[in-house]
Amino acid sequence: MSPVIRGVVLILEALEGVLISEDEALSLALKEVREPPLRRISYTGVFHPSGIPPQPEIEFIELKDLKTRPDLFIGVDLISCLLRAEDPDSLKEGAEDLISRMRRKEEIRSEDSQKSHIALALPEKEHLEAVIGRWTDYVWKPRAYDGSEAPSFEGWVEDLKAIADALKNEGINVIFYGGDSVEEMREIGYNVVKVKLRKELPKLGYPRDPSVAWSNSPVIMNMTLEHRRGEEDAAADFFSNIGLKPAFRPRFWSDGRRIVRARAEGGNFIVVRGKDRVALFTGIGIRGSNRAAIELIKEYFSLKGVDLDIYGVPLPGYIRDWRTGAVHLDVVMMNAGPCVFLSPGRMGFYSFLKFGDNIDFVDAGSVFNELGVEVDEIPAKGSEITLVNALNIGRGKLVVDAYNEEASDYLEREWGLDVIRVKIPQVEAGGGGVRCASREYYTD
Repeated sequence: MSPVIRGVVLILEALEGVLISEDEALSLALKEVREPPLRRISYTGVFHPSGIPPQPEIEFIELKDLKTRPDLFIGVDLISCLLRAEDPDSLKEGAEDLISRMRRKEEIRSEDSQKSHIALALPEKEHLEAVIGRWTDYVWKPRAYDGSEAPSFEGWVEDLKAIADALKNEGINVIFYGGDSVEEMREIGYNVVKVKLRKELPKLGYPRDPSVAWSNSPVIMNMTLEHRRGEEDAAADFFSNIGLKPAFRPRFWSDGRRIVRARAEGGNFIVVRGKDRVALFTGIGIRGSNRAAIELIKEYFSLKGVDLDIYGVPLPGYIRDWRTGAVHLDVVMMNAGPCVFLSPGRMGFYSFLKFGDNIDFVDAGSVFNELGVEVDEIPAKGSEITLVNALNIGRGKLVVDAYNEEASDYLEREWGLDVIRVKIPQVEAGGGGVRCASREYYTD
């Protein structure tokens, strides 16, 4: 008989279910987690197929297709993907560990918090070379804005050195992670953590997306596109290597009818701390957060005793030309501390979605008024990718793409911000800026 569940499966309930389950049930669940009966609905099927960049898929499991209980599937999947548990005993140990970490009370850091530790990631040379000739498949420009061919491994090394040196000059501890190629950074004097790469990952150099660090406990994300899946494992390995065990990963959520795979990427989350409240903004779009991701993150914050509002920001998509859309929230919104800067023509600026007990339409103006945060539009001349994709390192300092000179001048002149310019043509060509190419983390 097919398992039946009534109502939403909660993460805590799923993990506690692991603790009380028999070994036989856990072994069956572990086997099903490794080969899940996923169904897929692809956007590609309704588009003319010639030259189309990768599109997301809706991935879900019908409850009738599961041999194990839905709550047990969700709990075992979470433990095995974060902790590599491989048998009933390690699953139960992992459940206790994750319950403890998710319940640990921690301060939630906003985007303008002072940074002291930042990770950068270097892709493998052969992985970057595999992109050449297949730029559309990997959402990449064939030439960088300085005229060089993209992607270039040597160019990536130079771009990341520029970012790392700028951060070190500000007293920030910088560490690189990656596969074999990351040893090149060790040879020129940087701290390095080598991780195991389980597949070809040409976009490993954007560590913003496979994780978030809202507190001392990192959260591993759940990438949307196949060519980026696996970056999560590399990020989890990195954090484990430096002694920061990830506390959570939004993977699967059940609404009582089916189990849905979450779509959650770090570039789609920006925390803004207002006068007396905290808001989490997340992009809703082609690779934006889906309902599963948002519900799981809501529960994660609830378990930590964090009271914050979650707002979905509609983003434009793309069919043929990915540069006309906005893949992540951080290419249209930047929390600079004294002000939130926007590209209003590239987002659904006037109406946000508020995720509470229900989903409500709210006016953006009301949201920012309640937060007590000013909003400004940044001059639009420059790169559509990096214009607002700056890294806020705190104390009124931003590390930005030097290409956007007019925008940088505006930030200095109108807002008195300390703007640190770095040249990143190769990083920009792959679809990211300084924020995309960095991941802060907290050790205190």
